[in-house]
Amino acid sequence: MNDVRVAVPVRANLRAGRHASYGFCIEADLGHKPMRYLFGRRFTGGGGEGVAQTALFVMEPEVLSGTYVWITEDPFERTCQVQTYLPTMKKPIQVLERLVFDCLPLTDVGYIDLMAWAHPALEPIDPDGERGLVPIRPRRTELKRYEGPATVPGLHITESVTVGDGIVVSRLVHRGARQIRRWEVVEFGDAAEDRLPKRIKVSRPDSGHQSGFVRSTEAVPIPPTAFDGSPEQLREVMERRLGTRRG
Repeated sequence: MNDVRVAVPVRANLRAGRHASYGFCIEADLGHKPMRYLFGRRFTGGGGEGVAQTALFVMEPEVLSGTYVWITEDPFERTCQVQTYLPTMKKPIQVLERLVFDCLPLTDVGYIDLMAWAHPALEPIDPDGERGLVPIRPRRTELKRYEGPATVPGLHITESVTVGDGIVVSRLVHRGARQIRRWEVVEFGDAAEDRLPKRIKVSRPDSGHQSGFVRSTEAVPIPPTAFDGSPEQLREVMERRLGTRRG
């Protein structure tokens, strides 16, 4: 069964050109609660290749400062581990497979939106004939559709990706016939940034709620060895490199 899946991983999501290890700042205004995050990633095999380690740190609001998500993906071994930590916890917890397709606490952003590749539990299926779903900008984008694991009955994920380079433009999450969430790129970065998104939007059709996120800095190099230490140490390094450290 595993042979059905692609043997060589496709282009990594949220890649930043030739950077093997990098980070940037993200800001959002969720109603009256401004949010600020640091996103960091290391590829062990160079820019966009090898094992991917991704960290997302919540910097604001202050009540959530110290919260983080840590994702380790090996596309060749087809493994993906997700850990999350909140300041109220004694230690980080591993997110169960059936919860990996949900959202981060207090946001509409999903864990899968942070991943470098499609989660290995997702099975690629033929998107032809799918009602109500068409590629964004036909002839320039195409659909990739996945079926969720048995632990998440009825889950389907559809991505619209650019033809040729495979950049994800939008991601729709369905449970059965109901669309529960949509993630989409509103503005891409320039070619020098490998088109790393500058603005994204996440929406929930049921409630009509929308959230906008802006990459407020360039992707800056982070020493690869910084990912070998604790999450707290990595956060400090990223703050210094990005110039967001206070005090």
